[in-house]
Amino acid sequence: MFTPFESFGIKFRNQILAPPTKENLANHRGIVGGEMVRHYSALAKQGVGTMLTESAFVARQGKMATGQLGISEEEHLEGLEKLVKAIKKEGACIGIKLSHAGARTSEEVCGENPVGPSLYNFGRDFDLSRDFDEGDIEEIILHFVHAAERAQEVGFDFIEINGGDQLLLDQCFSVRFNNRDDDYGSETIENRLRLTCQIIQAIRDRKSVSIPISYYFSIFDKMEDGFSITDLHETLELLEKSGVDIFHPFAVHVMNRCFDSEESLLELIGLNTERPLVADGNIKSPQVLLEVLNIDKVQWYVLEKTLLARPNWFNFLKKKVADQEK
Repeated sequence: MFTPFESFGIKFRNQILAPPTKENLANHRGIVGGEMVRHYSALAKQGVGTMLTESAFVARQGKMATGQLGISEEEHLEGLEKLVKAIKKEGACIGIKLSHAGARTSEEVCGENPVGPSLYNFGRDFDLSRDFDEGDIEEIILHFVHAAERAQEVGFDFIEINGGDQLLLDQCFSVRFNNRDDDYGSETIENRLRLTCQIIQAIRDRKSVSIPISYYFSIFDKMEDGFSITDLHETLELLEKSGVDIFHPFAVHVMNRCFDSEESLLELIGLNTERPLVADGNIKSPQVLLEVLNIDKVQWYVLEKTLLARPNWFNFLKKKVADQEK
């Protein structure tokens, strides 16, 4: 876990991944500033092998908050490149999470009527969305492709498509937010994943983008609406076919069981794919880390706010795990 390894031709100094523990550190246009560079550099200095940025909006219409990181315009490139160089100077690798807010925003923030799979209002701080049409779909796909190109241009080691957090791609995937009756809706997994797969396939087909593609998602909220283990198998198959290199499933606790089985979501995914996995979900102790170590195909272990809350906790954890592995 704490030794160097190579994956996708990239050398990682260890298997620990630090997620975005603070968000909205950019300026009002989404440009990286000194506070963001200092925040991520401080985590990298602890010895973390890989950094993952907060969700970066791929288009102004997909911006979800003032101060959110952006990767939608050429003006974002200089700051992003500065961030990448600062992290790599500390010896860590870095990826960027690409997102579109969909209906989970407001006209005040994104500059226009929010667009999602269906009409929806997330609450008082948001506006009622309109449902996307064929022209919107083409634009959204291109927004993600161009963002991926910018990510590679400034030196990110990988990109992660945000298919969770109730943002656009999660809205499409969920029967709660998607009540369309066309090829991008209904109750079929293939239709609800269609936009996601088209985005990933379009990025994969772009010759200017060769860095790995990770996919972040969660299914526990969808289980309440009938999402089954068969649906999970189909989801993984469709995402693999579209070009996903890494699966990053999220759970409230990484070892929570699901589908009335003895296995966790991470274990079930590991049994049904050859793709490497990211273990994520309330990993705060050496005991949990050691338990997750037994799951096949896991290459990265996400440590959350504990890295900020306890100085030198990374080195403490490293020693504890080494002692218990003896």
